[in-house]
Amino acid sequence: MVPAGTRVLVLTFGELAGARWCVAAARKLEVMDATAVSDLFTNPWVWVGLLVALVGAVFALGQWKGRVDADRASFKEFMKEVRDDIKEILRRLPSHTLAGDSPLQLTECGKAISERLGAAALAQEIAPRLQPQLKEKPPYEIQEKCFDYVRHEYEPPDEVDSLIKPCAYDHGIDRGQVLDVLAVELRDKLLAIQR
Repeated sequence: MVPAGTRVLVLTFGELAGARWCVAAARKLEVMDATAVSDLFTNPWVWVGLLVALVGAVFALGQWKGRVDADRASFKEFMKEVRDDIKEILRRLPSHTLAGDSPLQLTECGKAISERLGAAALAQEIAPRLQPQLKEKPPYEIQEKCFDYVRHEYEPPDEVDSLIKPCAYDHGIDRGQVLDVLAVELRDKLLAIQR
């Protein structure tokens, strides 16, 4: 395929393997003239080879990127799962307003918050509304309902809400832990009504 009269770079295996392959290659390069180099770029097979190499490189890069994205997605999913597990563990830890005894009891901090809020009076006011739903329920279900009620359904009046925030701030706890005090007081009132 090479036109007559052109010089082509040909290295034998012996020249490549030998200790003097660099010298031999340099000598061969010296004999190449400009037409031999330009013939390399006008040869359609060179362009086909370059195109195949380029397509192969793009394909390999796409495959690699796909694996990296899949690893990144699975890592993000793993981290979300770990984060959720940590939140669940922290949620299950008793706050310092409640003692982990069974049944849950107020700590000294919880008792102080209860007095400041007037939680016993609030529970006395709320208990008759919840009592019909909880007739004949075991104590654990009553406790669950009380915690669920104060966290999700109870909307404290403005005067109570204005006490909840300072209690949370003064004791270094969040609003939910202050409401946990009300939930325990409410549970105690409901259990007393059932007896």
